[in-house]
Amino acid sequence: MDKLRDNLKIIIGAAVAITVVIVLFVVLGRDKDLSSVTSAEIKTGRDYLASLEAGKVSDVENILKEQRNAELRAKSQEKIDALDDENTDIWSLFEDYVLLGDSRAVGFWYYGFLPKERAISEAGATIRFLKEHEPDIYALNPSSIFCCFGLNDVSIGLWPTPEDYKAEYTETLKEIQSKLPDATIYVSSILPAKDPAFNKSEKWRNIPQYSEACKEMCEENGFVYIDNSEICEKYTDLWDIDGIHVQKPFYNYWGKNMILATYQHVLDQQLEATNTDADE
Repeated sequence: MDKLRDNLKIIIGAAVAITVVIVLFVVLGRDKDLSSVTSAEIKTGRDYLASLEAGKVSDVENILKEQRNAELRAKSQEKIDALDDENTDIWSLFEDYVLLGDSRAVGFWYYGFLPKERAISEAGATIRFLKEHEPDIYALNPSSIFCCFGLNDVSIGLWPTPEDYKAEYTETLKEIQSKLPDATIYVSSILPAKDPAFNKSEKWRNIPQYSEACKEMCEENGFVYIDNSEICEKYTDLWDIDGIHVQKPFYNYWGKNMILATYQHVLDQQLEATNTDADE
């Protein structure tokens, strides 16, 4: 952007030399005898042109910034549209990542979508599973870390309130982030439970509040929240009969939602970089 700004100034500077006489006519009056123009009056004309120059550079930069942003959004939309193509292999888009979670996350490797060594999960796991597997996370040194917890966290009673849960979750993720500062941490919203699951635990009715706490945590700490509410409402028929776990086809939608989150995150970073360059 700095190089572009310099080029624009050179071009406009050349225009200044060509149009100075015209500007003097405008500023000083058409009846003014140019042979009697004083150095002070010439300076006035040049100062006027300088103010126009600055304005034009800013206008052009804003136009170029908007064009760049439009191009970035268009490219991102192309990638998003490609996800709807039945020939697109969602799972091949997971690159340099690690996914951690509970029994619902087990399906990612159980059904063969992702390799087990990168989809580290087990039945009964809570967010404390993250701390247990920190060595595995650091060994993989991923650029993306996906966290898919919440089912057991809500029902087991270790975190009586969403605020308690948020506090420990934040502490754990910040510790991981400090060791892997270049990694992006994605937190999946907690998939809801459905009848007859509540016969087993009424606490699962509180899942929405715990998900909201996760969202707040992400907003406050620079993690990326993955909102699964839309796909959960749309594909409610893909829950198992226990009302807790999800069927194999649901993982395609869940995986797609994760990839969409990575696309949006990259786009946000690119737009921020463009806007920052323009403001400098």
